[in-house]
Amino acid sequence: MQIALVAAFMSGWAQSLFSGSNFGGLSGVVYALMGYVWWCGERAPQMGINMPRGLMVFSVLWLVAGHFDWFGMSVANGAHIAGLVIGLLMAFWDAHHQRKTSA
Repeated sequence: MQIALVAAFMSGWAQSLFSGSNFGGLSGVVYALMGYVWWCGERAPQMGINMPRGLMVFSVLWLVAGHFDWFGMSVANGAHIAGLVIGLLMAFWDAHHQRKTSA
């Protein structure tokens, strides 16, 4: 629950810096959850969550495609990048503390 709330607030704030307040969606939260699950699966498999690397690679490629506007779509790049960073940071924190408590 915490990751969803933090990611929603921070990714929304980041996107508002780029496009103003006229946007909507939860894609920043989705990127945060993907980053969290992927990093925890890689660094702390004992947590019991994981995501295939291929899906993470595709997500990052899709992020790059959105950034360079390869498909002519309006994409919330600020929210996506902020969400991914938040998810990775929270996963790093949790995986680090998981290893400390299990050692």
